[in-house]
Amino acid sequence: MTGTAVSASHANKLTPYQIMTHMQIKLEKGVSQKDLFRFRDIVQRLDLDGNGQLNFKEYEKNPHFQGNPRGTRGFFGAADTNRDGEMSLNEYAWQRIITDEARKIIFAMDKDGDRHVSRTEFRQNKITSSKATLERIFIAFDTDENGELSLPECLRKWSKWARDGRNFGSLYK
Repeated sequence: MTGTAVSASHANKLTPYQIMTHMQIKLEKGVSQKDLFRFRDIVQRLDLDGNGQLNFKEYEKNPHFQGNPRGTRGFFGAADTNRDGEMSLNEYAWQRIITDEARKIIFAMDKDGDRHVSRTEFRQNKITSSKATLERIFIAFDTDENGELSLPECLRKWSKWARDGRNFGSLYK
């Protein structure tokens, strides 16, 4: 990964979206039509009552999260942006775009394959040339303050930051 250099004096002024920009977030620009069709197929398959929305009972049947009820609740809660208790196709697609991109970036940083990103592994990425900015980003992701990043803790921040100040329009016409 490469990124634009930011001086250390600006490190404390970065917004979540600026941090995401350093991490080269692509969101909808990084998703193919094939991915969008695949997301539609998943929602249609899980939509047992045929109303075009997924309630939690329908969504928890998603084999992706079998054996991980916390992951199921986390994904559903983050995707249900209007808090109506149901996940629309658009909400599902946006959450998948956000989480799939985060997973790809975090796993690329995990050089030893232990499913955690150490501070050293994080610093080896060329997000920015500013050590102060790198440290601020790492600390922001390290919500349990254990000196390493797990995918769930990164996804919680990433999901919030990716949405910060954005209006998520429809991905389907």
